[in-house]
Amino acid sequence: MALDSKVVDDLDKRIIGELRNNARASWRQLADSVHLSPTSVADRVRRLEQIGAIRGYSAIVDQAALGRDLRAVIDVSLPPTMTPEDFEARLAERTEIAFAAFVTGAADYIVVADCEGAEGLDNLIRWLKVQGGAATTVSKVVLRSVLG
Repeated sequence: MALDSKVVDDLDKRIIGELRNNARASWRQLADSVHLSPTSVADRVRRLEQIGAIRGYSAIVDQAALGRDLRAVIDVSLPPTMTPEDFEARLAERTEIAFAAFVTGAADYIVVADCEGAEGLDNLIRWLKVQGGAATTVSKVVLRSVLG
């Protein structure tokens, strides 16, 4: 049975869900989870990769094991003289940045950072204001994650 290369059906979504939980699962493990043959699962995964529904695979790293035991969410506002492209290029230099997004609302960006304690957060905020080009920052320390 030929599958439309642009359609992602419920079975594809189940396969993607299984891969999100364990990207290293074998074809046999995936097949058992979704009740297909390993060959059918492999064909579906390859198609999902080809159409861009699966863009890659990654490792989930425990930042605390690397000494980054403090997660912070930082709202960043830029001055009118700073372009988003310049700020984003500067931000990309920082290894403690886990996520950044250009957003609507009071701030221009939301930045999620994994820092080496309060001192690491302080260093990052100072950097954002001096070298990063931020006009203002508002920081929140994550006490615990509830989803994601």
